Amino acid sequence: MNPTRHVASVLFLTAVAAVGCSNKSQTSVVKAESRDAALPKPVATRGESLPVKPSVEDSVASNTATKILGPVTFADGEAAYQARNYSGATTIFEHYTGQRPANPWGHYMLGLSAWKGGDLAKSEEAFEKALSIDPHHVKSLVNLSRVLIEQKRYDDALDKLTRAADVDPESTEVHRLIGRTCVAQGKTDEAIDAYRRAIEVNELDVWSMNNLGLLLIEKQRADEAVPLLTRAVEVRSGVPVFHNNLGMALEHTGDFAGAAAAYKGALAADPGYDKAKRNLARVEALQGNNRGGGKTPGN
Repeated sequence: MNPTRHVASVLFLTAVAAVGCSNKSQTSVVKAESRDAALPKPVATRGESLPVKPSVEDSVASNTATKILGPVTFADGEAAYQARNYSGATTIFEHYTGQRPANPWGHYMLGLSAWKGGDLAKSEEAFEKALSIDPHHVKSLVNLSRVLIEQKRYDDALDKLTRAADVDPESTEVHRLIGRTCVAQGKTDEAIDAYRRAIEVNELDVWSMNNLGLLLIEKQRADEAVPLLTRAVEVRSGVPVFHNNLGMALEHTGDFAGAAAAYKGALAADPGYDKAKRNLARVEALQGNNRGGGKTPGN
């Protein structure tokens, strides 16, 4: 085997593994409104396993300029991406795809870098180019759908995700994103089915458990949400939002002692978690009222 090609292959596999494992958790805040005004209304948090937008720190890092003085390698672009220099990574992968236009992974990494750098148009174009070379490139389908979701182009995103599910029906990420897209479209029942499918594929998919639990609470099915959120906490005890949302589910079922314990668990994981502080203060007040002979909300 050509040594240069062997090295490039190793770097390519490293890049794929790194990108596949670099999904960070980021949450967006939603309030799960109950149709029963008598039920408590704790503050819920819904999260996804990959950030929709780069953090402030990422944005600062992405502004680092990169000058191209000669041929570039996949490893050069990967190094810039891993350093969160997304602008630099974008520039490098633009040059790399010029050198290797038939390699879909180069276009994929260009799309990923441009997306994380905030250039949605360039990102979409790069992912589409990767798909024109390899229509079954699942990672490009998945991350292109994220770009489309960010632009609120939900029908287009769902089309890409449906294609991805056809290619890889055992992808937890695909089913979870289908659930997320259906939520954005107001298709709650379809979203519930998608999250359930994600959990069937991977029984440790805590983010699908979390998101499904919140949807069930919104559907006034908190009793079904409790075991899901309990399991999420068991699998990933260090994620404060899982504790908070378990507390919310327990509070909706009237288990204020259990809810208080869950909110305390959230604060143990993150002492500065204001939503959990507010939820704990409210549920402790409800417990105090009940001890004083007050009625349990909902009774």
